[in-house]
Amino acid sequence: MAKSARRSGRKTPASTPGSSGASTPSSVSGPIPPFIKVPPALQSFVEPLSPKEVYLVHLDITAEDLKRQTFTVPLIVNLVVGAVIALRVYQGISTYPALIATLIGLQSSMTVDTATTPWTEGLQIVLRRTGTLLIDYFLVTMFLSWPINFIKGPVRWRRAVGFREREVIVRRSHRSWSRKLERNKWIREDEARRDKIIAAVTPERIGKTGYLLVDEDWNLDYDAMIRAHALVDRTRQGDGVQMDEFRTAVLVHTDPDGWLIWRVGDENTPAGRQRSEQRDQILAFKDKLTEMGKEDLFLRWVELIQWESSQPGGFTPERQRSAMFQAKQLFEDENVDFSSFWDDMGGMEGMGELD
Repeated sequence: MAKSARRSGRKTPASTPGSSGASTPSSVSGPIPPFIKVPPALQSFVEPLSPKEVYLVHLDITAEDLKRQTFTVPLIVNLVVGAVIALRVYQGISTYPALIATLIGLQSSMTVDTATTPWTEGLQIVLRRTGTLLIDYFLVTMFLSWPINFIKGPVRWRRAVGFREREVIVRRSHRSWSRKLERNKWIREDEARRDKIIAAVTPERIGKTGYLLVDEDWNLDYDAMIRAHALVDRTRQGDGVQMDEFRTAVLVHTDPDGWLIWRVGDENTPAGRQRSEQRDQILAFKDKLTEMGKEDLFLRWVELIQWESSQPGGFTPERQRSAMFQAKQLFEDENVDFSSFWDDMGGMEGMGELD
């Protein structure tokens, strides 16, 4: 899986500057392998997503008891934090109005007669009140967001979805690193970010329950998960989205092709491994021609194969023979020995069609 993605990450000459400032594939090359266009079934799911972020989806099949436990622990923590803040708010109802009145020169229960109060006692009062202000400031600035975000995120998610045997998990990239991501270019050239994304969808990683996958690079997208389950639930009415559509995948948005999907889990199937081998062979084919200074020949071969395979009836044996005959002519026009070239590439098997 990682090999195919890394090999697919090399730059091709079929690119033109896009509106995002990244290199974008031409209409000839289409989506960058192993990505394909998002299927129609998922269009309603991806439309509300931010095109500036990378999204990871997979199915959480861990035990329901484990899901409940991983939700219960932060629930207790947030209840404790909320109770402490509520207590301080209750105490502050009587404390802060009197303190503010004292600060603006009005008489209140917290007013101190500095003329009769010893300086040591006055210092203690100042330190005590300063400490109270600092503690309350710390609680509000550091911890108040915890229960608020917990209610807006996990609580709302669990109320809508509950705890299920199979759950759709959607992760969104942190803006701290994805806001600098050149949306089209990273697939080919940004190896560090590509490795970051691949590492997040390995079987070992997604073997954990979804709530434990939040880290410095990824957040759970609760709105997207609620929307995904709403679409799945609609299958009972005959117009929803099958759960299997949310199997392990990476979602990205590019200017020329819109939303693209890479079915990561499919790479481990026999058909997926065959497609991966074909992509690697095609990329090796491109690299070989590039070394020979024949980049245009590769593009013309791509156009030829895509044209023949897009004809009604598919890429039949007759069309494959026709395509190879035309390809041989292309090679000869460029003074490249067709038979010798393919022998060097290990033969023509699997090279008849581009995925």
